[in-house]
Amino acid sequence: MFKPYVTLAVLAVTGVPSVAQFAVPGLVPALMRDPDAIAHGQWWRLVTALVVQDGGVAGTVVNLGFLAVLGHLAERALGPARWLLFYATGALAGETSGYLLGQPGAGNSVALCGLAAALAMSAAGPLERSLAAFYTLLPGAWVLSAVGGAAGVTGVTGADGTLRVVLVAAVAAAGSQLVSRRDRLPSWLPGAVPVAVALTLTLLRDLHGVALLAGVIVGWLARGVSAPAPPRTTSPV
Repeated sequence: MFKPYVTLAVLAVTGVPSVAQFAVPGLVPALMRDPDAIAHGQWWRLVTALVVQDGGVAGTVVNLGFLAVLGHLAERALGPARWLLFYATGALAGETSGYLLGQPGAGNSVALCGLAAALAMSAAGPLERSLAAFYTLLPGAWVLSAVGGAAGVTGVTGADGTLRVVLVAAVAAAGSQLVSRRDRLPSWLPGAVPVAVALTLTLLRDLHGVALLAGVIVGWLARGVSAPAPPRTTSPV
């Protein structure tokens, strides 16, 4: 029986401090990505920022939940080595761009973006690629709704704004079609989705876009490498 050991290990390393941060108020400021602190030698924040969350309870649940679900799918389709490569690619690209753009923050969403984009570009099965493409739509909807709020679009009031609700609903509808009709849709579509979202968010100077773009590039380059077959269970003769 397949065991996602890498996913479980990363989930434990990420989940423990992400939950502990609600009992230890100073944990997030101590570990988050702080461009000024990094410039003064605290380079480890580029790594520790991945194991705490700045999105509150909701953001923590979403990031850890997607790590469990997406991680399991990706590890089964790609194997542990490429899982770690793609996750690290998104983390490195996202954290580095966040530092260079002067954006403080925390969370493993950038690493998940790299993993999702790479999985969508890989030679995995249609279900895994479609679900990965669906995940890449979510940060796009979140950022675009935030941009709309900053631009003063009527009805946008933070996380509960009308625009954000509409975009999330639209993403859910598009994602359900992408997954349920995967056998009827063009085979290139799951790969085109993260490319489009990555370019859009990168132009908006959002670090998730850079993480997605890095995942797209590395995932495309790794397409020629065959993934290990998942272990099969054998019945005694």
